[in-house]
Amino acid sequence: MRYLRIMFVCNCNGIRCAEVEEAIRTGARTPQAVHRRRGCKAQCGRCLPEIADRIRQAKAASASVTEAPAAQTA
Repeated sequence: MRYLRIMFVCNCNGIRCAEVEEAIRTGARTPQAVHRRRGCKAQCGRCLPEIADRIRQAKAASASVTEAPAAQTA
């Protein structure tokens, strides 16, 4: 679903899904850190739950990848 990557997550600052994903990939672990990496601050705050959810999803995906090899060796 490529179109989802071009949708805006933060309308106030014009931050798109792909930009949030890139910030998370490069180490942003809070919504505030995502905004800092984009050179801005949250304005209305409506984007914060969505960004936090994407961070949680990335952490869960990362945890499942690191746990998989251990499960295979058992």
